Amino acid sequence: MTTPFIQKALDIQLDSGHWDVQEIDRQENILGPVDFGWQRYQRDPDVLTFGEGLLASSAIPGSRRLVFCGYSPQWEGFYISSMGGAAYTFQHVGVNYVSLRGRCAKPSVLVLNNDGQGVSVRIEPLADYQDIWRSYRDPDGEELIGIYALQQAIFDRWASEYHEKRVRAFVVGPAAESTREGTIGSNTVKKGKFRPVVDWCGRGGMGSRLLQHHNLLGCIFGGDWVDPHKPKARDTDPYFLEHFGDKGAKVDMRATVKYRYDPKIKTGGTFGVNLHNIRDKLMTFNYRSTSAPRDERARHHKEFIVDHYLKQFNEETIEPKNFDHCGEPCPVACKKLNGKYKKDYEPYHALGPQMGVFDQRAAEILNDHADAMGLDAIQIGGTLAWIMECVNDGLFPAEEFGFPPASEMEFKGFVADASQFDLVNDSMKNARYGIALINAILFDERAALFRQGIRAAGYELNERYPDSLPMERAVFLSHGENGHMVPNQYWVPGMGSPMPVMGKYYVYYGGGFITPAELGRKNVERMVYELVNDNCGICRFHRQWSEPLSGTIINERFGLEVNFRDHHFALAQQINAHEFGKSVPWETERMGELFFNYLEACEEDGTEEPGVFRWHHHKDRLLTAQAFWQAIRDAQEIAFRGPAEQIPEAMTPAGQRKSMGL
Repeated sequence: MTTPFIQKALDIQLDSGHWDVQEIDRQENILGPVDFGWQRYQRDPDVLTFGEGLLASSAIPGSRRLVFCGYSPQWEGFYISSMGGAAYTFQHVGVNYVSLRGRCAKPSVLVLNNDGQGVSVRIEPLADYQDIWRSYRDPDGEELIGIYALQQAIFDRWASEYHEKRVRAFVVGPAAESTREGTIGSNTVKKGKFRPVVDWCGRGGMGSRLLQHHNLLGCIFGGDWVDPHKPKARDTDPYFLEHFGDKGAKVDMRATVKYRYDPKIKTGGTFGVNLHNIRDKLMTFNYRSTSAPRDERARHHKEFIVDHYLKQFNEETIEPKNFDHCGEPCPVACKKLNGKYKKDYEPYHALGPQMGVFDQRAAEILNDHADAMGLDAIQIGGTLAWIMECVNDGLFPAEEFGFPPASEMEFKGFVADASQFDLVNDSMKNARYGIALINAILFDERAALFRQGIRAAGYELNERYPDSLPMERAVFLSHGENGHMVPNQYWVPGMGSPMPVMGKYYVYYGGGFITPAELGRKNVERMVYELVNDNCGICRFHRQWSEPLSGTIINERFGLEVNFRDHHFALAQQINAHEFGKSVPWETERMGELFFNYLEACEEDGTEEPGVFRWHHHKDRLLTAQAFWQAIRDAQEIAFRGPAEQIPEAMTPAGQRKSMGL
């Protein structure tokens, strides 16, 4: 039995406070929050949207991400960013999508509610938000700062208007006011109180866009509306039984072993599994480990990571099973905790080993402070590690920017022998140095240059210090005039690709050598299926079943006949065409080193691919790396031209058997 295909959009004009709810015409061909965001962005690039997927009211785990779309001031282009679990509460507002236009007269909070009869919208000014960021106490008397403080203050003022099980908020921090890289954060809520798990719309600076362009500090949302056609597990299990041979919960558990717990390696979550498997491909001390010999990298991983950093995590988090979820009922429980600290690989790598931090206590206070300030951990981690190397090596004077002297950190270079680096005390030293850098960048005018981001700061520093050229030590991707992104923390060429949206997983990031022609084709394929997940509001941790099956469920539930691969290939084509010409080749010597060191590592791993030798043995590393980048881009453009049939159809086991005539 099909469900009526009704989607509602809430359009809010922030300057006037006018709002209305409209049903979306079926002919608009909108299947989810990315379709909606992209369509609205094409009409008006000043708009910011957020919304849920079509399965948000279902019992399917992982289907309640809240997806934000709009212009990224950091990337200088259209961007998509999402936070886990938040649509589990957002669904009770009774609309699928929200679009924000204009600018509030004063810094304000958006209050969205639904009493079961209809939507209500208020814009509430919050004049004392800066004081709240500096210090605010929760009901138990604990002092909070930044994002955590603002979120608590918003709850204290307006949460009583909601049922305690159907309310949540998202907010920005101080970084959103003064940088391009501010995030949007949202703690999970249980019985009206915040839980330690924080979900992030982290990459792309969407928090900066929300505050600087729309003058919004955040949003509290929820309500009493319930989908009258809400499907239960018994309604969706038949799809999993038909296509995977088991009920949905069991299929999901098998598909998400990495994110829950992998008994083969006795760890779990992105932190545990990635740091176990990364071995000699670890990137530390601002990527300088990648230039070390293979045996030293392996020793470094064993002594610094396996025997200490990862060991602490396994003992404190994995063995006692300190797991939680993102705010929706999900058996994966991918959130790994130690007290109030949530541990994920990329934040605890960028604000960890990249900065010479290999101890959990040090990494906890560093990550917690960056989170409270509303900074993207990957972006700020890459920036701070670069600054630390420059200060340590005397490329520019620390005091000119209000930074502590080099003597207050331990960042002289890559070290493989743990006896030469105090894993506890030196890690804490570097973490405290990183916190001091964050505070200087955000609050000391001498460091205002760095608020423009790593790329703009690098160019300015090269002009000021032409003899030392500090920018050459930086690692970032370039887009537009000043757009930039510290790459995701995987040492593979795919993470440096010239795709229209970077900083996410819209690329192929498998290991080993792959030719640029093949990499470009695979990047486009991955963008298509990552768009399927984002547009369906589904967490990519569930992608083993979601990519081949979510389209089938949506088509049959709503009586549609959409080829999800073709639909999202067309969407990828449109985004790429709009962003075409903005990607800039790798700009720094360190980027060239990363590329060449990776090729050398592939040779050491015994690759027999002849292409690696053709690319590796050249004198000018950066020029050769840029040629490789251009070859990726050329291959991507061929793939984007289509047809859609070049993209392999994602298939369930049942679909594979059918295609083979079995």
